[in-house]
Formats: sequence, structure tokens, C-alpha cells
Amino acid sequence: MDPIDQSQLKETRQVLELVKNQKAMLGESLVSLDLFLYLHKSISLLHLDDIKPVLLEKLPHILAVRYFSLFLYNPSQMELTLACSNHLDMAKPLSFSVSESGVMQDALNQKRYIFEADFTTSKYFKGRKNPLFKNNFFLCVPLMIENKIIGVINVNDSDKGFLSVSDMDYILNVLEFVALSVSNALLHEKTEMLSITDGLTQLNDHRQMLHILGKEFDRSQRYQSSLSLLMMDIDNFKRINDTYGHQKGDEVLVALATVMSRLCRSNDTAARYGGEEFAVILPETDKKGAMVIADRIRQEMAKIAFDVENKEFGVTVSGGIAELDLSTMESVSDLIHAADRALYRAKEEGRDRVILGD
Repeated sequence: MDPIDQSQLKETRQVLELVKNQKAMLGESLVSLDLFLYLHKSISLLHLDDIKPVLLEKLPHILAVRYFSLFLYNPSQMELTLACSNHLDMAKPLSFSVSESGVMQDALNQKRYIFEADFTTSKYFKGRKNPLFKNNFFLCVPLMIENKIIGVINVNDSDKGFLSVSDMDYILNVLEFVALSVSNALLHEKTEMLSITDGLTQLNDHRQMLHILGKEFDRSQRYQSSLSLLMMDIDNFKRINDTYGHQKGDEVLVALATVMSRLCRSNDTAARYGGEEFAVILPETDKKGAMVIADRIRQEMAKIAFDVENKEFGVTVSGGIAELDLSTMESVSDLIHAADRALYRAKEEGRDRVILGD
């Protein structure tokens, strides 16, 4: 047998090593693909609140990073709002102007990712600590759908302490899918909101108001808790429309809705009941407590001056309050009729007042 040629032996070893490396790379690719498909299945959800916990649990492992933060972008306000993050020391809720973060501002303006291998020497954070970035490298990626920016994701810190080119490509591909899932959830939530919201005032519409009132009625029955309903409308609204036009009438409606939204508590529900009539559902509130809120709304509306051709006019509102009486009221309709009767009395007794129902 002829002795083995040393050059052939070396070449054979090189081929074997190349095959070994390719098998390892293929294995890593299959694992990455499996993780990607798992994420795809996990975050194909219709509500952002359902997506957030999945991202918190899975995204660092799938991206092989320790930390990430997802911010949603509001282009009209030029604001970023923290949606979720596994940085334990980050304050929540957190909103700030885009201009307050140089790196995220550049990523948004340039519509491309910003990568820095060492944030301690980066122009964005040189000489300063920042809770968003824990290790040497950081990556800031704008989340875009058809050139529309919906947010930003920051990732950093890993066991390796750096990102390779293949790491970067994989992360960008995964975050592209995250952007699609977040965008779909936001669109779905917006569609849901529009289906239950009055288009002009942005308050709950009549149907949603009845739905919420029904749930509160049942809860009050179950726990014997207080529930009040305030019905309110704009005095002489037809005259406002006839004198100043329907556009000015719409402005008055929006003004009342804004005042209601501002003065209502977190558990209260304001709604446009129909035309110029509005409703406020007041859980855990007796009629005296409801009167306090109603009078605040009435007084605030009286302070507003509406301008027409350099002339000003004011409006007044009237209200009627009914408190749930389980001994006499068997349904939501009974509560609504009681509040409506009180509102009618307020109109009959001179307007610009709130009347407590019997």
C-alpha cells in the first residue's frame, strides 16, 4: 500500500472540519428556526396585553440576550411610552419625548437600527449610566410596518458580550415579526374601540353604555353596593344649532365630553346616550356623591366661552341623578327611567341645575 500523501491527508482533514462546522451551523439554524416558529405561535394574539407577558418570558431566550425594552411611538405627540421591559429598575408607566433619547430619536428619524459595540464609548451614553443598557453592546431597532413606525425595541447584554453578524441578522428578522404582531394587535384594539365609541365625542356609545351599565347593575345586586346614574344634556341645544350652526353645536358636544372625561374618576364611565344627552355611570356611589360630580361638570361647562365671529356665547347643562334602589328597580331600564325623570324635572324647573331623583 502506498504511503498516504501528506497533502491529501491535510486536505481530507480540512474537508472533515468544514463538514463538522457546517453541521454545527445547520444545527444552530434549525434551533433558531424552531425558536422563531415557537415565538410566531406564541405572540399571534389580538391584544397587546396578551403579547406583553409572552415577550417578557420568551424574547430574551429566543434572542439570546439578557435585557430588552419595547416602546410604543406616538407620532402626533412625538412621545415614546414603555410597553414592556425586563429591566427591573425601570419605572412604569414611563412616557417621554422622543428628543430625550438620542439613540431612539436617531433610530426613528433615520428609520434604521442603531448598533454600538460599546456603549461606554458611544456618543449616546459616553460618561453616563443608563438603565436601558447593562453591558457593552446595545442595539436599538425601530419597529416598522410598511414604512410606518410603531415603536422601538432596545436589546443588550448576552453571555458572549457581543453580537456577531449572524446574531444581528437573526435578531432583526425576529424583531420584524414582533413588529408585525404588535401592529396587528394595535390595529385590532383600535377597531374594537371604534366599534364601541361615539365618533364625535370619543366617549362610549349608547350600546356600550348599556352593556357596562348592565354589568354594574348585576354587580350591585350581587354585592349590595351603591350605583348611581347621571343623565345630562345641553340646555337649548337646538337653538345653538339654529343660531350658530351645526359645526359649532358639535364643538359644544365635544366640550361637554371633554369636561366629563376629565372630571370622571377611574371607575366611572361617561357615554354619549344620544343627540345632546350624555350619561355617567357611577359605581360605588350614592346619589349625594353623584351630585358632587354632576355639579362640578355643570359648573365647568358654564365657564367655557365659545367664539363665533369674535363674539362669545356660553352654554348651560342640566342633569338628573338616580340611585339604584333594589327594592323598587328590577332592571337597567328602571334606573335609566328614574334618571331621565329627574333630568326632565331639571328642565321643567329652569335648567342649569341637577336634580336628585326620588
